[in-house]
Amino acid sequence: MPDKLSDSIIDGQQRARRFREESAKREAEQAEQERHQRDRQARHREQAMLIDAEMQELIGRRILRAQEEAKLQPQPQVKEPPVSLYTERQETELSLEQAAGKRALAKYAKKNTI
Repeated sequence: MPDKLSDSIIDGQQRARRFREESAKREAEQAEQERHQRDRQARHREQAMLIDAEMQELIGRRILRAQEEAKLQPQPQVKEPPVSLYTERQETELSLEQAAGKRALAKYAKKNTI
């Protein structure tokens, strides 16, 4: 009579085989998920690069069109006088202060030339 393995040994072997199968299945599923994720990221990168290229082309065309339009538009020959940054009262005060400064400089120069 051949040595018959006990039920617990047979059960343990079956359990070990089942664990190996499940582990292999999980590894295959995980590898498939990782491959899918890499493919998806690659597609997204490609789409982003296409969008970037299209935007760069669009911006380039806009710049060229603006430059062409600027060349076609005549440059204004008459320049308008600049708008004063000061009010009339401020300009009066400034001219009075400048006149007082000039008198003080003249007085100082007169003292130092003697």
